[in-house]
Amino acid sequence: MIRIPTPFQVGDVNIYCVGDTMIDTGPKAAEAYKILKKIDLKSIKNVVITHGHVDHHGLAFYIKEITGCRVFVHKNDFLPVSDYKNELEKKSKDYKEFLGKSGISKEVVVLFEKYYKAFKDYGEECEVELLKDTCETENGLLQVIHTPGHTGGSCCFLLGDILYSGDTLLPTISTNPSIHAIFDDQCGLKNYQESLKKILEFDLKKVLPGHGHVIEDHRKRIHKILQEHTERKEKVAASLSRKPQTLLEVTEKVFGKVPLTEVLLALAECHDHLKILEKEGVVEVVEEEVYYFRL
Repeated sequence: MIRIPTPFQVGDVNIYCVGDTMIDTGPKAAEAYKILKKIDLKSIKNVVITHGHVDHHGLAFYIKEITGCRVFVHKNDFLPVSDYKNELEKKSKDYKEFLGKSGISKEVVVLFEKYYKAFKDYGEECEVELLKDTCETENGLLQVIHTPGHTGGSCCFLLGDILYSGDTLLPTISTNPSIHAIFDDQCGLKNYQESLKKILEFDLKKVLPGHGHVIEDHRKRIHKILQEHTERKEKVAASLSRKPQTLLEVTEKVFGKVPLTEVLLALAECHDHLKILEKEGVVEVVEEEVYYFRL
């Protein structure tokens, strides 16, 4: 495990060298460069990306440039890595529209747009190839396990009884599968829960995550996450009444006031729960121009 500093609230990202194969790269940032320069990168022949978030793929272009290695990513996250800045611009527009419907002020939407567009500095486009079912390394065969939810192309890599989980399974942080669900039906709580249940089936010695410490008991951690999802959904339902409320009003009841950096995450998660509750017949969407919900 190599910890790479990031400029994001999530903190360090973990990357791994499995023989001649690197799992994830860290973002394009000065502190990350410093760490990578201490590694013997000449031995790297392949880079495999767990998912298309810039803290995990931002320096793939740099490693490819200096080593000539091949870079692999799942087909569903191909564009966020290969066409990073254009994809960022598209997502910015989608998020702006979503925030505009949430009931939040126009001033906050403008501030968020400025904050999000700054992400362009943390990555570059990189020529990539599509992951197959396995990836050969000097240390053995990595089995590629597609675990959509956090992103549409999220993958874990299995080597014997060790799982490299990216952001699909983290030891303490609550992985947010809802932020991409705004525009990608491969994402969201339901898909993420199915991916966690898939991991439950493996007998693992340990899980090496994309952030935080090693997970020794993956089943215990997964059951806890699933329980947290149930409790959060119940909290969202309990915040509703017969009187229509905006998405922002519901979110503030559930999370309280959240900082600008977290506002999209909070709104997206509540929206995801509300859409599930709507399918269950608990919630009614009153108006679509601005999101209003009521029991």
